[in-house]
Amino acid sequence: MSHKRWIQAQEPHWQRLEVLLSKAQPSTANLPPEEIRELGLLYRGVILDLSRAQSQPEAQHLEPYLNNLVQRCHGKVYERPPASGKDVAHFFLREFPRCFRKNAGLIALAFALFAAGSVLAMLTVHLDPRTETYFLPRPVIDQLDQGVLWTDNMQANPSESSFLMTNNIRVAFNAFTFGVLFGVGTLLLLFHNGLFAFGGPLQVCFNHGMGWRLLNFMLAHGVIELTTIFIAGGAGMLIGFALLFPGELPRWQAVRLKSKEAIILIAGCVPLLVIAGIIEGMVSLNQAVPPLARMAVALASAVGLIAYLGFSGRVKTIHS
Repeated sequence: MSHKRWIQAQEPHWQRLEVLLSKAQPSTANLPPEEIRELGLLYRGVILDLSRAQSQPEAQHLEPYLNNLVQRCHGKVYERPPASGKDVAHFFLREFPRCFRKNAGLIALAFALFAAGSVLAMLTVHLDPRTETYFLPRPVIDQLDQGVLWTDNMQANPSESSFLMTNNIRVAFNAFTFGVLFGVGTLLLLFHNGLFAFGGPLQVCFNHGMGWRLLNFMLAHGVIELTTIFIAGGAGMLIGFALLFPGELPRWQAVRLKSKEAIILIAGCVPLLVIAGIIEGMVSLNQAVPPLARMAVALASAVGLIAYLGFSGRVKTIHS
C-alpha cells in the first residue's frame, strides 16, 4: 500500500481515537464497555502505525503526532480505576488495621521512646525545679500559680478544632518523613515530644498544683491523638530501618516494599487525627464538660481503638 493510501486508510481510526480520548476525560469510567474495548483495539493499532512511521522516511512527519496519541492513549488504557466506596471501606476495615498489627513492634518502640522522654523530663523537673523554664515560659508558669492554665484562653469551636487537627497531622507527618534519616530523625522527634510536649510541661503543672487540671484537659482526646503519633512514628521507622537493614534485598527494593506499608499506616492515621482534633476542640476545650464525661470519652476511645486496630480485618469473608 502506498504512503498516501495508508494515511487515508488510517486517518479515520486516529480521528475515532481522538473522539474516544475526549470522551474519556477525566476518566475512562465515562465510557460504556463497548467503547472501552474499542479504545484498546485502536490503541494497539496506533502503536503499529507509529512503528511504521518511524521506519519509513516518507511517513516520519507523522511520528510526533502518533507518538503523542500513543502516550495519551496509554495513560487511559492503563489508568488506575477511581477508588470506590468499597475500596475505601476495604482499606480502613482491613488493610490499615492489619498493617498496624504487623508492625506493632515498631509502634511499641515509638511509644517507648516517647515514654522515656516523658519520664526523663518529669524526673528532671521534680528533682530540680529550676529547670522548669526549659519546658514552659516563665509567664506561663506565673499564670499557673494564679490557677490559670494556658488552655483556658482557647475556645471550644470548629475553627479551633480545625487548627488543632492540622497541627496534629503536621506532627504525625513529621514523625513519618523524618524516617528517611535512617530512622534517627523519627526516634529523636518522638523522644523530643516526650520531653517538651508532654512530660516536662506536665510535671511543671504538678509542681504548681495544676497537674490534674492538665490531665483533665488531655484525657478526652489524648488516647486517639497519642496513638496516631506512635503509629506515624512506627511508619517512619519502617522506612529508616529498611535503609539500615535491607536484608537480602537491594536497599532500594527493601525501602520500596516497606514504603508501601508505611504509606498505609500514615494514611490510616489521618481520619483518626481528624477525630482527635474534633474531640479536642469541642470537648477538651469546653470547660462545661465535667471530668466524668471526659473520662467516658477517653474510655470509649480506648475501647474503640482496641476493637478496631486489634480485631478489624481478622475474619476473612467469602468476598476477600
